[in-house]
Amino acid sequence: MLGTRKTMLFVIAVVSVYLASVVGVTDSTPDSSYVAAVYEHKVILNPHPRVPVSRHDALQHMQKNLDIYEEQAARAAQQGAQILVFPEDGIHGFNFTRLSITSYLETIPDPQEESWNPCMKPERHNNTEVLQRLSCMARRNNLYLVANMPDLQPCPLKTSPTSTCPPDGRWQFNTNVAFRSDGLLVARYHKHNLYFEASCDTPPEPEIITFDTPFAGKFGLFICFDILFHDPTVLLGVRQLIFPTAWMNQLPLLDSIQFQQAFSLGANVTLLAVNIRNDRLIMTGSGIYTLFLPPTTTPGKETQRRPNVPGAARESGESCRRETDHETFKHEGWPGHCLPVWTNVPPGQ
Repeated sequence: MLGTRKTMLFVIAVVSVYLASVVGVTDSTPDSSYVAAVYEHKVILNPHPRVPVSRHDALQHMQKNLDIYEEQAARAAQQGAQILVFPEDGIHGFNFTRLSITSYLETIPDPQEESWNPCMKPERHNNTEVLQRLSCMARRNNLYLVANMPDLQPCPLKTSPTSTCPPDGRWQFNTNVAFRSDGLLVARYHKHNLYFEASCDTPPEPEIITFDTPFAGKFGLFICFDILFHDPTVLLGVRQLIFPTAWMNQLPLLDSIQFQQAFSLGANVTLLAVNIRNDRLIMTGSGIYTLFLPPTTTPGKETQRRPNVPGAARESGESCRRETDHETFKHEGWPGHCLPVWTNVPPGQ
């Protein structure tokens, strides 16, 4: 995004729902295509994440990031997106202590136990302002929406009543939430494999969380460091995975786009991957990956404004660029190919 937001990147693609055989996969999905979007967000951070703040101050901070989410959800809807994914830590940031994150926490009900639309029934649960705003965002733009936020759960856990409680008597989880296009909360996933996250707990057991959509069948949820582990990643058993991440690129084997593309190819799945953007920490790299065409990715490079690129492949060696109302970005596919922002995977290939 040019100016103050020039490093915020938006990717949208038309993705095929395919029927190829996949080991361990149990779901069947329509032979059609859908429009998916991921938004790489330059998160507005708390400059002092280790210092506890009031709930009022925490909400003021998070609303700044949610304001940007609102803008991008509207843009995605205008371009026909049916599902939009935001990154890990995109609403609240990172580097909190267990105590200092307290005012950022909301208790997220389990959609498997309770049907709740936060936008339509906000009074049912207290201190759920972020859930309400995300729910209304999905409802207002008529799209499925996945975001990441911290969750507070009391002891004992309903899902694991015999588990040992943390010393302070509460569970704190790094959490994905998914909302239906009418705002209904349809999925909640707690990250199992933490990466130096002092503010969060590891769930007692890996959670296998999927949700259904009318346009693409089932999506599975996992987060960042989970991708390096068998549980829950392999156990999800679906062909379409949603992967919010806060990934620091490390050569030679842990570059984000390299790893995302390799995972999609190796696991034979469609992957909707979205990173946060922090240049100081070398955090960038998001994309939508399928098996049939080069990936639609964000390379983390600034470009100059250029006219819109037609929705067709370019010749080898020529960069693809697209201009929007707010930013331009270049993306390059596999060697010898270049794919525009809008991509269509032909069904059945």
